[in-house]
Amino acid sequence: MSAGDDGVTDISDLGLVSDLWEYWGFSPWNFEGMKGVSRRVTFVKSALIGEVCRYYADDYIIWNHRGKADRDRILNVCRPKPELMTQRYLFVEATESGGKCSIRSFLFGFRGYAEVHSFTPGGKFEKRIKDLAPLVDKALELLRSRRKESGGDQG
Repeated sequence: MSAGDDGVTDISDLGLVSDLWEYWGFSPWNFEGMKGVSRRVTFVKSALIGEVCRYYADDYIIWNHRGKADRDRILNVCRPKPELMTQRYLFVEATESGGKCSIRSFLFGFRGYAEVHSFTPGGKFEKRIKDLAPLVDKALELLRSRRKESGGDQG
C-alpha cells in the first residue's frame, strides 16, 4: 500500500512512529497478513452508588492489508466477546476506494458490534472514527517531519 512516487510518505511506514501509537494506548497488531496497531478502551459508568457497569471497545488501525478482501474477512471472523461492546477496524488506504462503513451486530447489538471503516489520509472521515482518523494524519505528519529533519525527504 504505497502512496505512490509523488514524495508522499508510504502508509506502510506508519509502524515507525511507535512512540505516537504507544502514547495513545496502541500496541503492534497483526492477523493473517494484516498489520497495524490495536488498543482496548475501558468505559466505566458510575452513579451515586458507585460503578454501575464497565465495558470495553477495541480499536484497530490497519495499514498493511489487501483492501476489500481483508475488510470482508474481518467482518466474517469477528465474534462477540464478553463485556466488549465495539470492535472498530480502520483500514488506511493510499487511494480512496469508496468503501462504505460496514457494521455487523451480534444478537441485535446486545452482544456488541463490529465496524469496518476505510480512511485515506488527509481525506474526509465519518463521525464514528473522529478519534482514529486524525491519529493517522498525525502519524504521517510526524513521519514526514522526522524524515525532513534527518534529510531523508527527497521532495
